[in-house]
Amino acid sequence: MTSKAERIADAVHAALITPAMSSVPAARVFRDLHGAIASDVLPAIAVETGDEDAPVRIVLGHKERTTEVRVIVVAQGAYSDADAALVESFNRLAADPTLGGLVFELDEGPTRREREPGESQLFGVTKVYRAQYRTTESSLES
Repeated sequence: MTSKAERIADAVHAALITPAMSSVPAARVFRDLHGAIASDVLPAIAVETGDEDAPVRIVLGHKERTTEVRVIVVAQGAYSDADAALVESFNRLAADPTLGGLVFELDEGPTRREREPGESQLFGVTKVYRAQYRTTESSLES
């Protein structure tokens, strides 16, 4: 069984690999940060499920939920080395903000930039999206 939050992250991942992006090939788009960091070639992208807000009962039997989905571009060198992947992934998700009807809307959140200390010059640019969706009151799946 898979929660709807994980299905949403899977849909974001699918949007970034089909068709392959020009800035980051599908083989370098991962569902976890460890895969992206371990990639032999950078930049790479990780799609991760983030925090979820407390649900709100909108109508009897249904809850409205919000979850974060994080798209993390991992690169090496200057922040500009991640820019093409950041822009292209954003454009892909903005083109279908309902993820094919899976969510009400995929809202753009903050962008965070973090650099690893040391000689590797590894860094990540994280774009946070907030997905709004509904489930039945007694399920995280539907």
